[in-house]
Amino acid sequence: MITAMQTHHWEQLNQVMPMVRQEDTRGVVALDENGRLLGGIVCEDWTETMCSAHIVLIDGYKALKMGLHKELANFVFTQAGKLKIMGLVPADNEKALKLDKHLGFTELFRIENGYKPDVDYVVMELKRENCPYWAEVDYGQESSRAA
Repeated sequence: MITAMQTHHWEQLNQVMPMVRQEDTRGVVALDENGRLLGGIVCEDWTETMCSAHIVLIDGYKALKMGLHKELANFVFTQAGKLKIMGLVPADNEKALKLDKHLGFTELFRIENGYKPDVDYVVMELKRENCPYWAEVDYGQESSRAA
């Protein structure tokens, strides 16, 4: 099941990928049939046209098979009406870069030594019109507005 992120989900996601919760932090999570957290997408830094997103996968195969990435597109592009999603990825995180590119993100530029010495930050962008998995809303899923 894909559902809106709640406080207890945030705490679990934050153990996998430490983040600072902001006033505008929102997200969606994928849960298995027993309620076990499979992954989540945390959105923040909302502007009139975009947000920044963090993809946190615990069991990535199951979370993505469930459609977590499609719910991200629904949440940001349909419900929030934004034009793009931005992401920052450490250049040495090859799995995350590969996943982001597979999901339709493109590399805009790199911030030299932006993550840590000798590791750049890769600035990624996914435009609504280039999103390969943005589709009609599955109204059987819960709204993404929560935590």
